[in-house]
Amino acid sequence: MAQEIMEEKEIKLVIFVSQKNREQLFPLSENNPPALFQVAGKKIIDWIYKHAKKIGVEEIAIIATKIDTARFREALNDYLLPNEPTNKIGPFHFFELNSKNGLSREISANLIEGFLSEESLWVEGNVVFSKKFFENFMRKTQGTEKLALIKEGKEEDNSAKEFMGIAYFAKKYLDSNLLGATCVADIYQRVSTKIASFFNAMPYEIGKTEFWKIDYLWNLLDANQVLITTIKEKNHGTIEDGVTIIGKVSIEKGTRIRSGSYLEGPLSIGKDCDIGPNCYLRSGVSLDKNIRIGNACEIKNTIVYAGTHIGHLSYVGDSIIGAKCNFGAGTITGNLRLDKDTVKAQIGKDVISTGRRKIGVIMGDNVNTAINTYFMPGIIVGNNSAIGTGVILNRNLESGKFVYVDQPTITQDWKVKTKGKKKDK
Repeated sequence: MAQEIMEEKEIKLVIFVSQKNREQLFPLSENNPPALFQVAGKKIIDWIYKHAKKIGVEEIAIIATKIDTARFREALNDYLLPNEPTNKIGPFHFFELNSKNGLSREISANLIEGFLSEESLWVEGNVVFSKKFFENFMRKTQGTEKLALIKEGKEEDNSAKEFMGIAYFAKKYLDSNLLGATCVADIYQRVSTKIASFFNAMPYEIGKTEFWKIDYLWNLLDANQVLITTIKEKNHGTIEDGVTIIGKVSIEKGTRIRSGSYLEGPLSIGKDCDIGPNCYLRSGVSLDKNIRIGNACEIKNTIVYAGTHIGHLSYVGDSIIGAKCNFGAGTITGNLRLDKDTVKAQIGKDVISTGRRKIGVIMGDNVNTAINTYFMPGIIVGNNSAIGTGVILNRNLESGKFVYVDQPTITQDWKVKTKGKKKDK
């Protein structure tokens, strides 16, 4: 397959970890760049590498700020080989980006002279795609020397064509266009402006092209629903008697599925998780490692990050739950409006449509909920926050905040009435 697609050409891949639109990806973007977000049991960067490796890509450049580079080094530790230089982990090479000034002259020269092949693939750090899309895109690159995925704007508002975040360039078009770039879109604009009539474009079709640009966090759920159908079925965990498994389910080492649990694939469960007893995991569930799902919980089409505990008698649907959260018993996420209309969410000062009929809560890292807490559809909760007993959260919660109900209480004397024996009549 690799030879068929690439005609045996050497190709390098570049992941440009842009700083743009991070505020739209709150709260997960506070602790991680988008390329480290979870989708269908893997980080986005793992998905990109998995697909690229199958067509013969052996080396990947990561262009990121100093802070993001440190986060990548920690996240990619499993790829580490003995005696590697500080700027490399396995197939990944790191190039530092100044978020304000873009690529420096030195880094641009290092890329051109020391890393890039004659033709290279460039992707933004906030995109993820299926194997089907990637192979189709790479076939279309043959003989083009330049190709980009483009979404057509609407004719009625005269909007310009939108670059979707993946492009293929011959080195000769990059030499003078890297300096100062802060994302792949900058490079695309420069190249396409100079050679517009010769630039090749692949059209993006909503709902058909298996490619997702993560502009908002709910886009992760769209990608998750498709990519999770491609996982390999496996069971490396401990399955107790009385567990029912239907469909394609992936269970990693160290995970225990307790009796009475019902798993309906496709779904992915990471390492060292503890599920049940009597849990219902429905299709689309993606659990990272070290996750505890307590007795009698129902989880549906939801991404859960590492170290989170979801307490017994809870329901979580169509949601994204960050790392190291802890849910008190009876925590419920609402995911459907009463009128069944499209759910809206507040991003900054703007209220926008999610485009989804069902969406629950989007939650950051280290969030605690008390018993019997409730979330209305489309609510966003910041990192390091807490929600008290009996709260119905109907608006976004900032990071580092505690919201609780201050209810009035009345105390009075109380006498226990003793029940005497009834006399026979």
